[in-house]
Amino acid sequence: MFGYVKAYIPELKVKEYELYRAGYCGVCRAMGKCTGCLSRLTLTWDSVFLFFLRTALTRDSFDTDKKACIAHPLRRRPYLLNSPQLDYCASATAVMTYYKLKDDISDERGFRNLAARLAMLEAAPAKRRAKNDELCAACERLLPELAKAEKENVPSFDLPADISARLTAELFACGFEKGSKEEILSREIGYHTGKFIYAADAADDLAADARKKRYNPYLAMLGTSELTEEHRLMIRDSLRCETGRILQALDLVDFDGIEGIKAILYNIAIFGMNRRAEEILNPESKKDKKNERSI
Repeated sequence: MFGYVKAYIPELKVKEYELYRAGYCGVCRAMGKCTGCLSRLTLTWDSVFLFFLRTALTRDSFDTDKKACIAHPLRRRPYLLNSPQLDYCASATAVMTYYKLKDDISDERGFRNLAARLAMLEAAPAKRRAKNDELCAACERLLPELAKAEKENVPSFDLPADISARLTAELFACGFEKGSKEEILSREIGYHTGKFIYAADAADDLAADARKKRYNPYLAMLGTSELTEEHRLMIRDSLRCETGRILQALDLVDFDGIEGIKAILYNIAIFGMNRRAEEILNPESKKDKKNERSI
């Protein structure tokens, strides 16, 4: 995952922000326990969204504690622990990181290729420690489909985005009973989250992909890396469509008694993801990021 699925902090209450940050620290510590200390460097906020969604669906409990860590040695910070969903997110992050690096080794050249190979020295053992055969099988099945579409320079967004979204759906639904409410809702939310991530990443990397002659669905469709206002409107509508579908699915989740988690998930879908889209499509919007970080 790529870090596009993140809350907009100014719209969270203080207690919701503390829970959100504790979830991040909880996934980080779970990664250290389950997949190795260095694997924690690959953590993104996307994994925290996954944790809170799966926790809302399963109603799995968790405990809270406070500890200092390497990143924050002078202050004890709250973190979540003792939840199977934390362990799942840790293992899933390790698996997805491994296959991302595998793809980078195949596609990149020069320093980026060397960096991916060096990172793989830790990512491969982390993937083995993750022991997530179901998710690995989904990656082995779907990633070659995506690679084939990219190699053929398919002039379409929908085809590669659908493949990528199906993989994200597998990531979200892994381990749930087939046909259960948890499986159906997590798969639906995962699918549209995956399409959002694929679209956002393609728009974000458009100029770099054109310069390095790499596949990009928008480049293949439009034949240019210069987006007109019409192109931006098309991409913006596509991204908002995906967040709208996520919200429709969230409306079917029972949040009774877990209002803090509900607030976090809705914040991400309403404010965080759409704001991230605006940062990509309208670089001027990035000027407000310093204010967001200071809160």
